[in-house]
Order: sequence, then C-alpha cells, then structure tokens
Amino acid sequence: MDSRLIKHYHVDEFNHNTLLDAYFSPKTPDCLFQDSTKSLMTFLHKAFTSGYVTGKTLIDISCGPIIFHLLPICEFLEEITFLELNDFCIKELEKWINKDTDAFDWTHTSTITEQLKGSSNGWQEIEDLLRSKVKPPVKCDFSKDNPTDPVLLPKVDCVMSIWVLEIISKDKDTYCKNLKKISSLIKLGGYLIIYGDINASYFKIGDQNYHVLTYDDNFLRKALSDEGYKIELYENLERKTTIDIVDHEKLVCVIVKKVSEV
Repeated sequence: MDSRLIKHYHVDEFNHNTLLDAYFSPKTPDCLFQDSTKSLMTFLHKAFTSGYVTGKTLIDISCGPIIFHLLPICEFLEEITFLELNDFCIKELEKWINKDTDAFDWTHTSTITEQLKGSSNGWQEIEDLLRSKVKPPVKCDFSKDNPTDPVLLPKVDCVMSIWVLEIISKDKDTYCKNLKKISSLIKLGGYLIIYGDINASYFKIGDQNYHVLTYDDNFLRKALSDEGYKIELYENLERKTTIDIVDHEKLVCVIVKKVSEV
C-alpha cells in the first residue's frame, strides 16, 4: 500500500462518530464487534474478577472516545483518568460524562456488562458508577518527553493501552520509546494492560486508511521484558473479522506487572 495514502490517527482529523459507528456500535457487523468490543470486555472482566490486576487508580489511553471497556471493571477502581490524543475525542468523552443528549449511546455495551456480571442493577446504574469514578480527560502528545505536559500526573496502579501504541508509533524503535513513556506513569509493582492487533498494517475510518505498526508476538514480549515487566497473562484471540476494515492476523491481550525501573 502506498504510504502516501496512509493517514495517522494522532495527526489527521477524522469524524469520531464514523469511528464509533464502524467499530463499536449496534451497526457494527457481528464479526467485527466481537473483536473490537465483546472480546475486550470479557478479557477485562476476567482480569479484574480473577485478581490478575489489583489497585485503585487507572489511566486509560484508547483509540477513540470509548468508555465501554471500563464498564465491567469500574467497581474495582476508585479513580480513572482518560488520556486522549485528539481534542474532538476529549469533547465526546466530556459529553458522555456530562450526560449530554447528543453523546454517543453506549447502552448496548452496558447491557453486555450486566450479562458479564450477572447483574440486574440496570444499564443506567452501571454507567453512573463509571461516571462517578472518572476525572476530566487530559490531552496527551507522545512526541513530548512528558506526554501530558504541562500537566504532571501522579503515578497510578494501572495503565490500559487499547490499540494506541501501534497506531502512534511509526516504527519499532518509536514503539519502545512510547512504551517507556507509558511506563513512567505506572508505579513500581503496578500493571500495564495492552489490547491490540498482531501483524496489522492499517485500519479504516470511513474510506481512509490509517497507520498501524506491524509487529508480532516475539517483538511485543521482548519489548515488555526489556522495559522491566513480568508477564502475568498473555493471550492471543483468533480473528473473527471477515471484512477489510482492518487487516490484523489476530488479537493480543496482555497483562504485565512492572517489577523493575529501567
């Protein structure tokens, strides 16, 4: 694919509603929705209920203004901070936090959360619980030494990276540098959760192709080890998507513990 035709998520503007509708909505084809949404929610629910992850503070760095993945785990947390790369994604998150009527409707994923938890509390209660835990979103820029400059965030118990490292990193060296910047946000003994794509090269928003760094399991395992992490859980999920909106070979779900400062 001609690299001149590839756009970059953190540089080029896009319609965030187009992204949300395509990957995370009731309109999303079932095969893609399984990869993008259901599998992630199931993985995180298992991670927290099984004790793979502990702690009370979490920073979320995700592709798009998404909140659904936090619904199954927010009861375990006291404070959640969103880091976002785009101003328009920050505005969409603020709309949902403030219950604006034109915010994206996540009711379908709140219902999935009820099913995962075996709860009958209702989707509104689940969403309100998450709202009570989140702080105002913070803009980040990984071209800076401190991605949240001029804000200096306290270190947290857990950072979650959902499809971010591979879309903001132009090559593997940059990936490792960005991983180090993320690691600087995590306490020693804290956790990093990664959900991403193995051997992908692009994803689509509308009719535009956006960059994804191609890497395999061996690269990811080594990068995490070199950064002072111990792998607690590493799972590959078979690709369900049958359309060309993204070209990943499989999904990867990772939980690592920070055991040393590198």
